Amino acid sequence: MSLGKSFPWPRPSCCPRCEGRRLWGHGYVGRYFDGLDERLPMKRWRCADCGAVHTMRPASHWRGFWATIGLILESLSGKLSGHPWIAAVSRQRQQYWWRGFQRQRRVVGAPASLSELLEQRVIVATHSLGFRFQRDLPHDPHRIFAVTAASPMS
Repeated sequence: MSLGKSFPWPRPSCCPRCEGRRLWGHGYVGRYFDGLDERLPMKRWRCADCGAVHTMRPASHWRGFWATIGLILESLSGKLSGHPWIAAVSRQRQQYWWRGFQRQRRVVGAPASLSELLEQRVIVATHSLGFRFQRDLPHDPHRIFAVTAASPMS
């Protein structure tokens, strides 16, 4: 937080959408997080191949959430155990996470447990069906072998 735009964000090895290798810095965008009064600058990368823009975020947060993964899991685990909502967090937010969790549980047909969804790397509190998984980048950023062919125009 104190470093702001000077934080050393790691460069992604490739585009998560198309696996293109030409990622360019695309500035910063402010994002809010729980407990902070002002936005934090998050680094963005643009893929020159497919045009997608990817925003970095702390490992402690799922995409689209202000709250930490730990807080969301604490709330959902408590509810599954029959405890009331966490008093320090608004009931409406926790109900939103709960409804997202219920939706993710039903995706495969039979209700899945919280631990099963986490093992599958599902963002358990999201309502999205298109962006429900945490994905690692597919491969190493450095090519082992490359071939340059003569162009047909030469």
